[in-house]
Amino acid sequence: MYKDFNEDASDEFWCGDNQLVLTPYVWGDNHRCEIAWTEVDKIFFPCRLPSEDNDAVTHFLLGVLDLNERKIDVCDSIYSEPYEEGLKHIEMYARMIPHLLKFSQFDKNYKSFGNTFNKFDIQWQRSPRQTGSTDCGAFLIKYVELLMMGKDVEKFQHEDISNFRKELAANLWAHGEWKRNSGYETPPEKVGDDYDSENETSCPKEL
Repeated sequence: MYKDFNEDASDEFWCGDNQLVLTPYVWGDNHRCEIAWTEVDKIFFPCRLPSEDNDAVTHFLLGVLDLNERKIDVCDSIYSEPYEEGLKHIEMYARMIPHLLKFSQFDKNYKSFGNTFNKFDIQWQRSPRQTGSTDCGAFLIKYVELLMMGKDVEKFQHEDISNFRKELAANLWAHGEWKRNSGYETPPEKVGDDYDSENETSCPKEL
């Protein structure tokens, strides 16, 4: 989708399949979130960097969209400064999201945003650095947990990752037991998910 986008994209660009995938997130119609962006100040979006040679190895990092500050903060467990591959990926969001908000008439329901839809700033944040080659996903989840509680991500260190993995496993098992005992069934994903991918997600970066 991004390859077909430019700053002069008309409203027609956001209709059809593009609208089906993207605008439900803003309006709160996507069942993954079910809350409109007008009701929050920040949006967390995990990013999986694409692989240049289409192999199965990739890297995860966290983007935090700050609607009040009009910026995207990046928490990356390998790099604390912008780098070509990561910056190129985040810039897609920084360019497209303002236009998506404009098309969605975001400013009419989020008065403090105003009616200026310029590219969002991008800021790499200081965050703990991973030492294991497959830890980026666990670090990303921990970043979200800490930020949701209003805590500093730097309080978490790579030495804590082993215990955090055990905590995740225990919580997932407990949730599975609850689903089995209660009869609850997870709703099917809608358009836009990539959970059917069987690719491995270990991180190829040199640590």
